[in-house]
Amino acid sequence: MTVLMDRTFRDAVAAEWMKVRSLRSTWAFLAGGLIATALGALILFMLVSAYDAATPADRANYETADPTVVTMPFVMFFVGAIGAMLVTSEYATRSIGPALLAVPQRRLLLAAKATVAGLAGLGCGALFSLLAFVDARLMLGDRPQPINPWPQWTDAIPTVLCATLTVTVTCLVAMGLGAVLRSTAGALTVIGSLVLVAPIFAHFLPTVWQLRLASVLLPNLTPQLAGGDHPYLLSQGGAAAVTAGYVLLALTAGAIAFTRRDT
Repeated sequence: MTVLMDRTFRDAVAAEWMKVRSLRSTWAFLAGGLIATALGALILFMLVSAYDAATPADRANYETADPTVVTMPFVMFFVGAIGAMLVTSEYATRSIGPALLAVPQRRLLLAAKATVAGLAGLGCGALFSLLAFVDARLMLGDRPQPINPWPQWTDAIPTVLCATLTVTVTCLVAMGLGAVLRSTAGALTVIGSLVLVAPIFAHFLPTVWQLRLASVLLPNLTPQLAGGDHPYLLSQGGAAAVTAGYVLLALTAGAIAFTRRDT
């Protein structure tokens, strides 16, 4: 029985991986991630150019040229959309019925979708994070802090790894939201609110509440996981707990909705 379940799970993962590669929306969202990375690089280039033209006194007050702030929230949205589409596309095309006929064990099918979402998030997150930080490093050169947060290129490694992790988590969260909402528009609206709208909204709150909300938002977990200087409230352990909480809450809610509701 265990061997049969393992084989069924592997086949389900292979089928989900084939599906995510064959969806046109996957390639559209990947293109969106590339465009976001390119636009983020352009914004950083403009920031660095303005820094070079500034006076020494003004340079001391410049913000850090960190792609975590400029680029990665948009990357998180586009990669998260791929995770959501793993579930919502089947409800939109009414192919969820045949999928359940092929894999009647709903938890196993959802686990296969989560596995593919995690792998897709990990691969895309690593690619876009590396591109964003290589661009930033090349543009920053040997410029000092505060505009350059990484005096040595090795200093950026923890941030790149943690940015990859948060993109992966976002993809898993989006997949869980897709299972709960069963709507592409609904899932994308919620994930967009989490990674794009909420960080902007937080800036309009009083300082104490601003930091409390901003510290638990997905895009702001990257610098807290990486450690170092940042304005947020969580320690690395606290950020790791919040990150795990996102995944646990989204996948648990998705599993409950997927196994207990009719197709």
